[in-house]
Amino acid sequence: MQNNILYKIPFLIILALIQLSCDNTENQSALKATDLENMPNNMLANVTTGNLGNFKWLNEPKSFEIENGTLTVVAEKETDFFNNPEDKKKIATASVLFKEINGDFVARALVRPDFTSLWNAVALMVHIDNDNWIKLAFENSDATGKSIVSVVTKNVSDDANGVILKDQDQIWLKLVRKGTIYSMFWSKNGNDFKMARLSAMPKIDTVKIGIEFQSPVGE
Repeated sequence: MQNNILYKIPFLIILALIQLSCDNTENQSALKATDLENMPNNMLANVTTGNLGNFKWLNEPKSFEIENGTLTVVAEKETDFFNNPEDKKKIATASVLFKEINGDFVARALVRPDFTSLWNAVALMVHIDNDNWIKLAFENSDATGKSIVSVVTKNVSDDANGVILKDQDQIWLKLVRKGTIYSMFWSKNGNDFKMARLSAMPKIDTVKIGIEFQSPVGE
């Protein structure tokens, strides 16, 4: 049976390593979902369900909606991205709304997963191919509950549990590229970011940057 999971995501990208204009917005922590369509550089502000613009899907979901700068996705059960280091099984079934970006960038997203099933998550994702990718997730981990979890994949995946955020329903994620170096951050208010991880990836000009939606169990 399909697991109904809502993910509300304003998605922002800057094509250079410069400060996002919304970082300077006063009262950023008080930002409401109804304000998302007016957020500076919200790349979903002019995108609709029927017109994705320059965005594309990997594994398009059966049900999604984009309205007022917010994306809501129904994730199907048994969807994930993970190249298991134990049995070498490769899973690449989760939906990813992405845009191809050349060169350095800063990407930020405010995510609110439904945590009713184990490993449910929303992630910022950099995807080169199915053997080389990064995801920075707000996930219902089996080890730590609602947590920041990062996965770096170079043929095989690792799985790194970070800070526990048991009192949070939504979180800001930020992923920064400079050359082959990718830094990952999280924030409770969209203003004060803490580093989660730093990793290098293969040298390539253009990557897919987007939002990944997963429900590996989906019960």
